Amino acid sequence: MKKRILTLLFLATYIHSFAQLTFSERVEYSELATPKDKQLFLVDFWATWCVPCIHVSTYLNTVQEQFRDELYIVSLTQERSDVVRPFLQKHLTKLAVSIDYEGQNFKNHRVRALPYGILLNADGEVLWKGNPANITPRMIRGFLSRNKKTIPIYDFLKYSSYQSEAETEVTLNDDFELKQINAPASSSAIVQRFDAITSVRGSLAQIVSYLLKVNEKQVVLTENNTQYELLLQKKFNNVYSEKKIATQLLSDLGYTLQSENRAGKIIEIRLPTDTSAYWNTDQIDWGQKNAKFLVDDSQFSADDISVYDFLYKLSEVLGTPVIVKNKQQATNELFDWQLHYKFPDLMFSNLTDLGFEAIETSGNFTKYFIVEK
Repeated sequence: MKKRILTLLFLATYIHSFAQLTFSERVEYSELATPKDKQLFLVDFWATWCVPCIHVSTYLNTVQEQFRDELYIVSLTQERSDVVRPFLQKHLTKLAVSIDYEGQNFKNHRVRALPYGILLNADGEVLWKGNPANITPRMIRGFLSRNKKTIPIYDFLKYSSYQSEAETEVTLNDDFELKQINAPASSSAIVQRFDAITSVRGSLAQIVSYLLKVNEKQVVLTENNTQYELLLQKKFNNVYSEKKIATQLLSDLGYTLQSENRAGKIIEIRLPTDTSAYWNTDQIDWGQKNAKFLVDDSQFSADDISVYDFLYKLSEVLGTPVIVKNKQQATNELFDWQLHYKFPDLMFSNLTDLGFEAIETSGNFTKYFIVEK
């Protein structure tokens, strides 16, 4: 009997050792790593909305270049393929890229903020974890000297068939629905579209900032790091309905929304009297199930969003309140957008090309406070 139990235990351990990580879908193969068996595997957890992740990816390309034979780096995201692939067309990488649709690897390794990485040996033991920008070639050489065992790449990495979110029907019976989710914190709300439903994921303050069309610095909520997803019917995805929904969902959670007028630096906007200079919806096409925004360290693009959503994202990336002086010119019509925001002169030039009158000045803006009833 004991012999049988030992045999079963050995078999379970043996099988486990040949499938240390399981992913949902392979998006890109590594162009840098050789096919040789590897001593170490580095998982780079990232997302398209994570601007620092772009810099980390550039750094990890150079790391993979130095350790072609010994190390295999794979960039792993929870986002859908139809969001990731257009992003990679613009932000080229030579690293392997995979998708973790159910987020099981994110949960297993308690990923709470991005960028994040883990380094494993051939036995699947975690040797190091943290921001991948902090792992140096010298550290990797040290790990290599102490972990000589190798394993074939695709014995260590497995891919299981999975119906992606892009193929899964998202339904919503009510006007909106808010639910808690297990997901890493993000630098801003993650806004995606599922046909006639808009999904907004993030902290409560981030979701409320999206609904109010202000940046997150204008919304104050202390001691609540819970992550949520808001599902919103398309017909309510407009600035007037969203403000009412913000008040209602806060009330349902036992909060109320208070506001104060503040003075400081603002971007003052006057909208054009017509929309002829706006991009029509044929300029960018990410499909029916897509992210609303793709942001990098110098510009952002948007597919089929209103002028208010565009100005919300501008305020978010700048961290500065955007004040519209002639709101009567706003429309709920959808457009495509692209704006350089890193260099002020170029940003204001882009805004002028769209017909906006925009200046950086001092003025009044609203600060919101989420407080318990």
